[in-house]
Amino acid sequence: MANMVEPDSLLPSSPVMPRRVLQVGAPPAPKENQNSKSHREELFFLLGGLVLLITLLILLFLYRKRIQSETLRKKIASSNQLLAKVMMTAPTKQHQASMEFISESLRSISYFDLQTLKRATKNFHPANLLGSGGFGPVYRGKLADGRLIAVKKLSLNKSQQGEKEFLQEVKLITSIQHKNLVRLLGSCIDGPQRILVYEYMKNKSLDLIIYGKCDQFLNWNARFQIILGIARGLQYLHEDSYVRIVHRDIKASNILLDEKFLPKIGDFGLARFFPEDEAYLSTTFAGTLGYTAPEYAIRGELTERADIYSFGVLMLEIISCRKNTDLTLPSEKQYLPEYAWRLYKRSTLMDLVDPKMKQDGFVEKDVLQAIHVALLCLHPLANLRPPMSEVVALLTFKIEMVATPMRPAFLDRRRRRHEETHSWDDISDTFPSQVVSGSTSLPSRLEN
Repeated sequence: MANMVEPDSLLPSSPVMPRRVLQVGAPPAPKENQNSKSHREELFFLLGGLVLLITLLILLFLYRKRIQSETLRKKIASSNQLLAKVMMTAPTKQHQASMEFISESLRSISYFDLQTLKRATKNFHPANLLGSGGFGPVYRGKLADGRLIAVKKLSLNKSQQGEKEFLQEVKLITSIQHKNLVRLLGSCIDGPQRILVYEYMKNKSLDLIIYGKCDQFLNWNARFQIILGIARGLQYLHEDSYVRIVHRDIKASNILLDEKFLPKIGDFGLARFFPEDEAYLSTTFAGTLGYTAPEYAIRGELTERADIYSFGVLMLEIISCRKNTDLTLPSEKQYLPEYAWRLYKRSTLMDLVDPKMKQDGFVEKDVLQAIHVALLCLHPLANLRPPMSEVVALLTFKIEMVATPMRPAFLDRRRRRHEETHSWDDISDTFPSQVVSGSTSLPSRLEN
């Protein structure tokens, strides 16, 4: 048994196969997880960049806001400083007492930088020129937000006088507000530049229509609303505003018309605050000949009645659709107030009316009433001209016409001036100083 052979040894020998060792590890990450991680990293960097960008934009905005606020503060301070210079020379305590009120009003308007106004007017291009007045040229402009503006630029050669006119207009226009007064949007003070920015009036100035410079026709209803609107604007200036104001330059080119032909009185460069405790101001003449009251042109005596005289001339222009002085016409028609008076004496006032308006039709009684009111406003004695509140009441037939017109002043001015035996002093004696207020009610008939 010891020699027994193992069964396996009886089998033929075979080569030995090498053993393989299997190593078990973690399975490979799914492809979706890798993409998710990549997206999270990209989102992190994107959000971080956005936060950084927003932070930078906020810092830039705050920086620019600070710069603009500082610039505005300096400009307003400069404007108030200039305003103070003029107010320090105010002749009355009332003017000085209104200093604080006016300074506060000045801060309420916007400041426009010069570059903005240059872009709006295309560098004050002549094609955008709307007109020129005593203050300087006025340009049409368009702001970046689409708003249309009227840019009034001070003539630089006017020096100190122009500076005073600029400040005078800012002072006045910021202290008053009425639907029949043009609205000041802002101003610009940049070095020697002095600029006022007003609301833009689509139909421009009244003179373009009544002097035949455009094809626009106004019927009687439109003309009457213009007359009434001007009267209410003057009533506000003379009687209802915080400060009593005399415009000094009421004329067709200073009446602006909006898209509905609502009239607005503009150009306050010559306007004056009027003390309540004084009968009149003694001042150098300023204004437009043809519209000027005799006591103001000759003696330099300024009251609100000077505006009323100018309004009377303007009423006649609106009704007749012609200038107050036209030397191309026959001699009796050259000076409009004189011609109107002659027609009144002949009882032929309808000859004064614009022929185009006659064709369109109107109520004769209403037009005659307006002409009578105009002649009352032209009374040679200042204190016998009706105040503007009475003018408005007469135009709207709220009170009865009891006064009788008198021959307008300056009727024979041209004849007298050429006579060697008369001087301007002789003419001024015809219109004595009127410093006592009185009623406009006159005797039933005055001497001619």
